[in-house]
Amino acid sequence: MRCFGLTTSIVIVLIVAAASDEAVKRDRERFQGTWSLTSLERDGKKAPVEELKSVKLTIKDDKFVLCKDSVVTSEGTFVLDPTKKPKEIDETLTAGPNRGKVFKAIYEIDETRHTICFAAAGQERPTEFSSKPGSGRVLQVWQREK
Repeated sequence: MRCFGLTTSIVIVLIVAAASDEAVKRDRERFQGTWSLTSLERDGKKAPVEELKSVKLTIKDDKFVLCKDSVVTSEGTFVLDPTKKPKEIDETLTAGPNRGKVFKAIYEIDETRHTICFAAAGQERPTEFSSKPGSGRVLQVWQREK
């Protein structure tokens, strides 16, 4: 009887792990490609739309490159956890002024758009998609380029 319970527990863990792997794979695929920044709010202050037009994000596999006016401003890697509510992403910068820092964030994504809310490096992950004054959070909305 005890062996049966252990076997059942192992099977459940394997099923949950497989479902998690599939969710990561699905969301990673959704992130692939080039994105244009359509909205940016930092510490409760919205960036002017004109400033956003030249910002592009390119994602391939688990790596990203952020450019402004075709100049690379940062690069890094990311790890997704779509099993959390809200979904979580950790970005580690490998180039740029914040090289080596890890930024904890939450995200939503579909086929054409993604929204991401970052905490400042070393701060607690946000639990909601907001960037209130004094929060240190950055809220971004990206649109997939065609």
